[in-house]
Amino acid sequence: MIFFICTKQSFIPIDSAKARWLERDADYELAKDYWRDLRLDLLHSTWLKAHEFGYQYAAIVENDRIVSCAGVWRFSEEAWEVAAVSTLESFRRKGYSKSIVAFVTAFILKAGRLATCSTSDDKIAMIATAKSVGFQQVPQEKIWWTCPKLPDF
Repeated sequence: MIFFICTKQSFIPIDSAKARWLERDADYELAKDYWRDLRLDLLHSTWLKAHEFGYQYAAIVENDRIVSCAGVWRFSEEAWEVAAVSTLESFRRKGYSKSIVAFVTAFILKAGRLATCSTSDDKIAMIATAKSVGFQQVPQEKIWWTCPKLPDF
């Protein structure tokens, strides 16, 4: 696992004009269709439970279809995680992930929280995306925050 942080000083703003927040109730069907495009099921109960546990999702929507999505996980008072970043395959390598990550990161920093992000060592695209908006890798032995374990959704 690789861990990153982004601060107001390291953040690199990126044009995020196409990004918007998804509404918990009004945008469930839109989110469900997107998850299906990713070959995942999104039950309404899972969507609601994620919101109960501090998740909020943002997306880039084109032609009434989500093409890229990211979440903010409010897991502590000090730090919030950029989470669940994804982009439909046909929209990759066009800056969508970079834009949606910048959008949620700006939100976290504006709220006065430390922006964190973690990913697997083999997720080269996510690592590059995080670095492109100013996230800096933190050695595992210097991680001071802990994300609580989530229940099964």
